[in-house]
Parts: sequence; structure tokens; C-alpha cells
Amino acid sequence: MRWLAYLAAAGVALLLAVMFAIALPDAAARAREGWHRSAESACETLLPAPDSPVLGVFPRPAPDFTLKDWAGHDVTLSSLRGTAVIVNFWATWCPPCREEIASLEKLATNMKSKPFRLLAVSVDDDWPTVRKFFAKGTPLEVLLDTARATPKLYGTEKFPESFLVDKDGNIRYFVVSNRDWSTPEVQQCLESLAD
Repeated sequence: MRWLAYLAAAGVALLLAVMFAIALPDAAARAREGWHRSAESACETLLPAPDSPVLGVFPRPAPDFTLKDWAGHDVTLSSLRGTAVIVNFWATWCPPCREEIASLEKLATNMKSKPFRLLAVSVDDDWPTVRKFFAKGTPLEVLLDTARATPKLYGTEKFPESFLVDKDGNIRYFVVSNRDWSTPEVQQCLESLAD
């Protein structure tokens, strides 16, 4: 009689284990989706614009570009797939841009070990002006577009404007004017775009 009870208990345990194994992937997927939605809702703290007059409604593929960095190396947006990217258009002569730089630098420092890049695209006239602005150095990846062709691709005429690009190369959010980029919510938002 005991062996029958043990057999029944083992059968129930096996059935529960099978049911758990079947339910686990779905539960894990729902948990990931819940985290992703929660993390993306953090992006709303940036008060993004719902669309762009030139690019339309988001998400949409980010226009590709290649610009030179400090050292004269080419940086191509499409080569950064697999990472979240902020494309920030700014200028040294722009007061809101200058206000925003410190928080962008904090963000770049805080996200250094994450799959993230911050492309600070200056529309200044030359590198000496930009280098003088960052005389003490910067953790930002600064690019220069003296022709302002890249901002035109994105429909940017006023500065600063930022575009948050996900790991697949799609613009997910568009932010007009300066923001505090150093908050934990912004970091959570960017991590969700790299996930």
C-alpha cells in the first residue's frame, strides 16, 4: 500500500514538474516584456515629441551618416547596431546646449560599460572652437558637421535636439531642447533600447 502512495506522489510531482517546465518560458517572456515596458516608460520622463515634422512617426529607421571624430576617424551610425545610441545635435554658441552638456557627460560616464554610444554632433564651424569648449576633455564622443547636412537629414534646425536610437537602428524617441540626461530613469530607458 505504501508503494502505491509513493507512486502516486511521484506521479503528481512529475506532472507538476512538467507543467512548470511548460509554463516557465511563457512566464519568463511575460516578465521580460513587463520589465521592458516598465523600462521604456522611463523614456517618457524625457518628454519626447510624438513625431518629427521631417521624419514622421516613430519608430522608424534612423538616417545613416558618417562623420569625423576628434582624431579624424570616421564614425558611421549604422556600424553601431547592437547598441543604444543618442544622436545629439548641438553647438558651442547655443546656451541650452551648453546647459545640457554636463548631464550628457554624466550619462556617458555612467553608461560607459553598457551597450551604449552618445554621439554629440557639433554644428560649429571648426574643430578649434569645439576643442576650446572642451579644453579639459570630455567623455562624449564628439563629431563635427560644419555643413550641417546630418541635422538636415533629421529635420533639425534648432539646437539641441536628440534622437534615441535602439539597438536595431530605429529612432524610438525624439527630444526637443535640453534635458537632464543624468537621471536613473534615462539610464533605464537607454538600457531598454539596447535590450
